[in-house]
Amino acid sequence: MTRSGSSRSSGGHGEYRELPLYIMRINERYDFDIYLRIKADYRLFAAGGALFTEQHNLLLKSGNTKLYVRKDDWDKVEECKTRYSSSILTDPAVSTHDKADIAFVASMKSIRDVFKSTEPRTIKNVEENAQEMVKLLLAEEQVVSNLIWIESHDHYTYQHSVRVGIYSTALMLKLMGSRLTKEEMALMSMGFFLHDIGMAQIPMEILDKKTPLTIEEWKLIKMHPQLGYDRLLDAGYLKPEAAAIALLHHERHDGTGYPLQRVGEGISIYAKICALVDTFESLTAARPYRRRKDPFTALKIMQNEMIREFGPELFKEFIMLLGPKG
Repeated sequence: MTRSGSSRSSGGHGEYRELPLYIMRINERYDFDIYLRIKADYRLFAAGGALFTEQHNLLLKSGNTKLYVRKDDWDKVEECKTRYSSSILTDPAVSTHDKADIAFVASMKSIRDVFKSTEPRTIKNVEENAQEMVKLLLAEEQVVSNLIWIESHDHYTYQHSVRVGIYSTALMLKLMGSRLTKEEMALMSMGFFLHDIGMAQIPMEILDKKTPLTIEEWKLIKMHPQLGYDRLLDAGYLKPEAAAIALLHHERHDGTGYPLQRVGEGISIYAKICALVDTFESLTAARPYRRRKDPFTALKIMQNEMIREFGPELFKEFIMLLGPKG
């Protein structure tokens, strides 16, 4: 065991990040050094690999203590958030803001795995994440508004998939929660999170391109709904209705979408939800070729220029979802 204050680090404040205490577990080992901040110094509280003991815990409870880790170790902290996400998300002592952060991090890992591997099991792993998300959104209404401000340094495609997955799940629960079983909710939530899985088959140089796409590149991008749908069906974990979210999330209520140019009732409510949220998230996210728009500006653009594409009633429900609660 490493004693508190046994070592000093002279690194500047910018080299450290505050460690969320809700990930700490007695009798667990963490593979990163943990520090106390004493005035301008950071002193070693627990060395990486050492057991986090009851004594450490008592020291934390003895005062309004904050712990820190080096920025270089933050990826390891994120791994801990994912490892303990199930217990953290049901802990009444953890704030809604922190639960939103945990949900985002856990979702990001599962989506990152899907995009980086063609193994069908990575799709199956999204199911547990979807189940946890449904439980959290049913219990914590404020989670959605907290998610708007969460920042991530992951690739845009991963962030986009996670945000669309969470917002779409929340909107589905608002509109249809009383008519669906929790199993059905989780199944459709998987479809939302995996709506852009076809993008995994598009070359990264096209996804990251900062100049306008060529006609051929745009044709390739427009193939991703079909590519995603085929992969989800081949994996065998989603029912066709959930997998169809990937196929239809670029269809539009007025028939101007792709790849099938479906109209109105020819598009499922789940695909309509995903299409609306997908557009909002695309406008509010930074892209290689343009800056992000704030949520209010994005909603105004959608209301003024795109309302026929989504239908006014669904758009109204989405605005109410994003608005303040209570």
